[in-house]
Amino acid sequence: MIRRLAFALTALLMAHTASAQTQAQKPAHPLTAEDLSVWFDGMMPWTLARGDLAGAVITVVKDGQLLFARGYGYADVEKRTPVDPAMTLFRIGSISKLFTWTSVMQQVEAGKLDLDRDVNSYIDFKIPDAYGKPITLRNLMTHTAGFEEASKDLFPPTTAKLTPLGDYLKAHLPARAYPPGEVISYSNYGAGLAAYIVERVSGKSFDDYVEQEIYARAGMTQSTFRQPLPPNLAPHLSKGYRVASGRPFPFEVVGAPPVGSMSASGTDMAKFMIAHLNAFRGVGDKPLLKQETVQRMYTVNKPLAPGFIGMALGFYQEDRNGKRIVAHGGNMPVFHSDLHLLPDDNVGFFISFNTTGVGDVTGPFRIALLREFLDRYYPAPLPDEPTLPTAAGHGQAVAGYYSNSRAGVAAWTRLFQIMRPTQLSVNPDNTISFSALTTFGGAPKKWREVAPFVWREVDGRSRIAVLRDDAGAPTMLVDDDGLPVYVFLRSSFATGPNALPLIHAAIAVLAIAALSWPINALVRRHYGRTLPLEGRDRLFYRLARGACIVSLLFVAGWWVVLNRAFGINFMLSDSAWFFWIVRLIGVVALFSTGFLVVRAARLWIDARFGWWGRISNSVIALAALVIIWAGFAYNLLSLGLQY
Repeated sequence: MIRRLAFALTALLMAHTASAQTQAQKPAHPLTAEDLSVWFDGMMPWTLARGDLAGAVITVVKDGQLLFARGYGYADVEKRTPVDPAMTLFRIGSISKLFTWTSVMQQVEAGKLDLDRDVNSYIDFKIPDAYGKPITLRNLMTHTAGFEEASKDLFPPTTAKLTPLGDYLKAHLPARAYPPGEVISYSNYGAGLAAYIVERVSGKSFDDYVEQEIYARAGMTQSTFRQPLPPNLAPHLSKGYRVASGRPFPFEVVGAPPVGSMSASGTDMAKFMIAHLNAFRGVGDKPLLKQETVQRMYTVNKPLAPGFIGMALGFYQEDRNGKRIVAHGGNMPVFHSDLHLLPDDNVGFFISFNTTGVGDVTGPFRIALLREFLDRYYPAPLPDEPTLPTAAGHGQAVAGYYSNSRAGVAAWTRLFQIMRPTQLSVNPDNTISFSALTTFGGAPKKWREVAPFVWREVDGRSRIAVLRDDAGAPTMLVDDDGLPVYVFLRSSFATGPNALPLIHAAIAVLAIAALSWPINALVRRHYGRTLPLEGRDRLFYRLARGACIVSLLFVAGWWVVLNRAFGINFMLSDSAWFFWIVRLIGVVALFSTGFLVVRAARLWIDARFGWWGRISNSVIALAALVIIWAGFAYNLLSLGLQY
């Protein structure tokens, strides 16, 4: 399906492939307004039409000046309102966090914040101790605080549901999944916490702070974090769409505004890029930050692995073609954006779409667009490295399943880990493939070993590395093909897909048992027979039937959760009643499973029952035990409502 729907990438990728093969001989295009116009104007209208995208905005800055600004398509399809790069506001999602991180570093410069101090010293509530190490602002900025993934109330349905930032953070404190500073795991909560710290030490609301200390200095007049937008900006906000041919999507409210609520025009984002790049070079009348501060922000603090990209302070690194690149992306339900800075070249590039498009095409398109931008204006030859003779053995040593670190650990969302397995496998030619890393057409990429436990993409630039413990067992997989905002951890039985067949088998046994009882009853009625059980045996028989049904209801409840959880409205506090009902059913299933186990054990010592009754009831009890094991393993029976 992805291959069929990614048509908007086809021409771009064909050009990319052709250029990649001849980069050693191909000169760079001049990075000028004229060349950018030819390139983007030839690409974007066709892409919007084929991807069913309403509109987009692109701005490029160079040497402190706005080099290119262009709107494509419509801000309002019904009214045929064109995108104006200077006036039309787009929701930039998590690029908003760059304003949070810039605010943090301003307060570091002011001496009010220390990146390596326990964040508990700055807030009016306590993050519980864990792992014997405090969480610091540096951890928050590098997404290594160790919080589990949490999405509850992140996108409330209306602005009326918004609460003060501090109240939101206190009510939605996620569990600690990893020791601070050790595992990269992108955290919206961590960014919100950093913004709250800025509020407390500055004495200003975050909205006021950004408007006074960032927008004013950068000259940004078409931007806001406020929800709803101020009256002077609201008329200029682009509508958002799942597809341009569909109805507009409702205004996307962000429950913790500093992590993603900002709306901005393309040229305002250009001003922000210029302000950051000017500060990096130590020029400008009203710098956002000191030169040394920005240089700290752009320096990797947490690499994925030695020699790999990683997290800088707030920005993530995405070096390519020999160029240092710091960046951030932003994905709302329907708005999708990217910001890239090449600080050593004094160049910045921003793009935003107001539509998700057919097949979520804007995601792979933005990745391909950056790579083609670099190959067009900063071409570089592909790495020339021999394949190691250890490729086959090392590939087999690390083959298996890995789980995304950005996941629920103490919440029921841990269940998603077995729903989205990622597998590293060895190919017949001794290359490896990792199912999470595919071509834009959806086919698994191939990787060849070029250093011990480091693999390079065949005919590509990206790399994979597998980290191992002292015993040589694989523990973590990292790559620079995607974004360094999470890693892949070696899966356990519970977090890998191997548990699924066991769970499916248990469900099948319980379903067969539950169905067999009414069928048997109908057969007995047809032939005029009665159930050959009396008194307590008849009662236990019926209770066993009810126990199977309760276990199946527990499974059905979580099936509904899994299918509804991908909808924004189901991840709200308003849905708590449903979770309580499902968990209440789970508690009943827990006790009824105990009854099934006791009953099965009794049958083995009761001479009145034959082998079929003993074995069948034991299998049913084991199936119910598997469901209860899954309930505990995936936190489906926990009483907590954080997720």
